[in-house]
Amino acid sequence: MKLIAITGGIATGKSVVSRYLRNLEYPVIDADEIGHKVLDLDNVKKKIIAEFGDLLNKDGKIDRKKLGTIVFSDRNKLQILDSITHPKIVKMIEDEAKKLGKMNDEVFVEAAVLFEMGMDKRVDFIIVTYCPDELRIQRMISRDHLTYEEAMKRLKAQLPASEYLKRADLVIDTSNKVEKTLEQIFDILKKKPWSGKI
Repeated sequence: MKLIAITGGIATGKSVVSRYLRNLEYPVIDADEIGHKVLDLDNVKKKIIAEFGDLLNKDGKIDRKKLGTIVFSDRNKLQILDSITHPKIVKMIEDEAKKLGKMNDEVFVEAAVLFEMGMDKRVDFIIVTYCPDELRIQRMISRDHLTYEEAMKRLKAQLPASEYLKRADLVIDTSNKVEKTLEQIFDILKKKPWSGKI
């Protein structure tokens, strides 16, 4: 089984790639979804409350919007949150990959913070989605209803695009229409470069 990562900065089109793969019935693990599950773990909640104050909403869950406002404004606080959640996210991804790997030759994992989690050392191949920063900001403003300043904060909280590109085995350019992105994915699936046959 080959574990193939899909990563890239916020609003670079990772979910477009994942959705297309799922439509073609490839297994895709969503690290963000696993991150939500981790935030629901009692021991994680306790640690977050101890560090950041009472961020529970009326359902007893961590208010992710409030937490995001705190950590995206302060790199140190983001690192504290990462140290609490990342090891658990990595473990859950690996457990899921082992399960899916019993029935599939290829398992994909969509993870925005692949490098920050150290997951890049645990995958066989890294696909990076890329588009210019200005386009990413426009997408965040229209998709997530953020202000320009909020979008910039999120952008700056992540690794620069150059870092993703430097560490990629393959890059998908998502600057154009969705059809162009899908064509690139289709081409990659045909060639399967992770199998060593390009």
